[in-house]
Amino acid sequence: MMMKRLMTAALAVLILAAVPGVAVAQETTTTTERPAEAPDRQETAAEREARWFETIKARALKAIEKRLGTIDNLQAAINRSASVDPDHAEQLLSELRASASGLESLASEIRAAEDFETLRALIPKIFEDYRIYAVVAPKVNLVLVSDAAGTVAGRLAEAADLLGVVLDRLAENGVDVADAEATLAEMERLVAAGAESAGSVPGMVLGLTPADYPGSSEVLRSAHSVLESARTDLRAAGQNAHEIVRFIRSVVWDTDTT
Repeated sequence: MMMKRLMTAALAVLILAAVPGVAVAQETTTTTERPAEAPDRQETAAEREARWFETIKARALKAIEKRLGTIDNLQAAINRSASVDPDHAEQLLSELRASASGLESLASEIRAAEDFETLRALIPKIFEDYRIYAVVAPKVNLVLVSDAAGTVAGRLAEAADLLGVVLDRLAENGVDVADAEATLAEMERLVAAGAESAGSVPGMVLGLTPADYPGSSEVLRSAHSVLESARTDLRAAGQNAHEIVRFIRSVVWDTDTT
C-alpha cells in the first residue's frame, strides 16, 4: 500500500512538472503566504506594455526620419542638376515640400499618442499616404535622368550639324565621304529617337501620386524601359559621332602628310 501511495505521489509530481501552466495555476490558488505578488506582477506587465509602446513609437519616428532624409537628398539632387527643366523642378520640389510637411506633422501626432489604438491609426499613414520609396523617389529620379538625356540629345544634335558641315567641306575638296554621311544619317536618326523617348518620360510620371499605388508601379516600370531605350539610342549616336570624327582625322592626317 505504501508503495502505491509513493508511486501515485511521484506520478502527480511528474505530471505537474510536465505541464507548467497547471502547476502555476495550482500554486496561485493554494498559496496565500505572499498576497503582494499579484500587484507586483500587474505593475511589471504594465511596465512591459509601456516599453513596447515606446518602442513602437520610436520605430515609427525612425521610419519618418528616414523618409525625411530621403526627401532632403532628392531636393538636393534637383537643386544641383544643371539639366532639369525648370517647370519639372518646381513641380517636384513643391511635392517634396508637401510630403516633408505632412510627415513632420504626422511625427508630431505620433509623439503625442498615448495609446495603441491611436498608433494603429497613425502609423500606416507613413507608408500609405506618402509612398516615398514606391512612388516619389522613382518619379524624381526618372525625371532627372530623362531631362539629362534630353540635354545630351541636344548636344549630339549640335555635334551632328557641325560634323555635317565638315563632311560637306571635305566633299567639296574631292574626298569620298559617302560612308561617313551614311553614318551621320544614322546618328541623326538615333539622336531624334533618343530625344523623343527621353522627352516622353516626364509626361508619363509627373502626375503620379501616392494614391495611384500600386498601379503606379507599372507606369514607373514602363517609363524606365522607355528611358533605357533613349539612353541606348543616344549611346549609339555618340559612337557614330566618334566614328565620323576618326574618319575626318584620318583624312586631315593624310592631307597633312602628303
